Order: sequence, then C-alpha cells, then structure tokens
Amino acid sequence: LKQKGIGVMTREGDKMPERLKQREVCPPLVLYYRGDPDLLSGDCLAVVGTRHASRFGAEAAQALIPDLVRGGLTVASGLATGIDAYALRAALDSGGRPISVLASGLDMPSPVANIKLFEEVCARGVAVSEYPPDRNATKYTFVERNRLISGLSLGVLIVEAPEKSGALITADYALEQGREVFAVPGNITSSACKGSNALLKEGAIITLCADDVLSQLGF
Repeated sequence: LKQKGIGVMTREGDKMPERLKQREVCPPLVLYYRGDPDLLSGDCLAVVGTRHASRFGAEAAQALIPDLVRGGLTVASGLATGIDAYALRAALDSGGRPISVLASGLDMPSPVANIKLFEEVCARGVAVSEYPPDRNATKYTFVERNRLISGLSLGVLIVEAPEKSGALITADYALEQGREVFAVPGNITSSACKGSNALLKEGAIITLCADDVLSQLGF
C-alpha cells in the first residue's frame, strides 16, 4: 500500500470522518485513500447525476460548481461519466480539491476514459474506497458507494437524473442519513430530468444558483 501511495483508516481510528461513523451511514470497517484524507472531514457537498448527461446537465454543473467551491464547499462525487465527471472537472478547474468515491478498489478505477481525471483528483484532492485496491466494481458496490457519497456530505445536489438513476439512490440515502437534498429543475419534456424533477415535487430544495445551497447549509 505504501508503494502505491495508498493510505488506510479504520472505523475505530482517529482519521475516519465523524459523519461516516453515523449509524445510518453503516460505517465502513476500512477506508482506503489516495490524496489528502483531511478533506473527508471538511464541509462537503455531494454532486451527482446521470451518466448520460445532456448539454443542459453539463452546463448546469459547470455553472454551479465554481461558486459552490468559492463559497467554501468541497465537491464529492463518483467517477462515472456524465454529471460525476463534469462535477469533478469543474471543481478542479475552479481551484477546488474534490473527493471521488469509487465503487472499485483504488488500483482499478473505471471507466478507463476517466483515469486521467482520477489521477488529478488524487493529486489535488482525495479518492476513497471501502474496497481493497484490486477489487473490481460490481452492480452492488455502486449502490454501496452511493451511501458513502451522501454520508461524507452535508447535502446532496442532484443535477440531472432520469426516473431510474443511481443518483436517486444517493438522494434516498441522504434522506435516511439526515442530509439536505437539492435538485436542479429540468425540462419537463425530457426523460433525463424526470427523476430530478420528481425530487422537487417531493420536497427537495430547488437549486437555481449556488446561493440556494450555500444559504441552506449556513454558508
């Protein structure tokens, strides 16, 4: 692990973020990381959405995140294509130090198209996983990863999500964990926005600008 630059924290250790020790998060026994682990205990906002992001979704993430970073929030997301990747890239380009939570081990980041992005996050922010470095991602581990993304965060922002989306699973976890849920309103005729629009109908906080998030979280 030392040769690979991978650190380890345990559930009983001092480095494990307090938010991840919350019972509703189902605290991980072990967390592997590459980068700065102190970021995990800071003021994080999860930003997630569909892998098949539209131009609108990409532009919304790129418009919101610079102001969220300047407002003092650390962006946390997965490493998937679509909104996750746009969120991490926008955070890096804004001078932020983002967090990427993987559904695989840190030696097996995927997709291959985002390997360069992963390395940039490790160099300037931190990447984490609860799985051993050589573990491949599975359908189950993606779901488990989503609970950590919301668990690390003060709130979850859904940028764009269809009716059946992993981002909505993250929103469900956020509600169970007592986190705020935010959503960007989308085109009512677009299937890509049906899930995120439904969250707004159910009471998620409408997000038209970064201040909608920052003020709700007390920044």
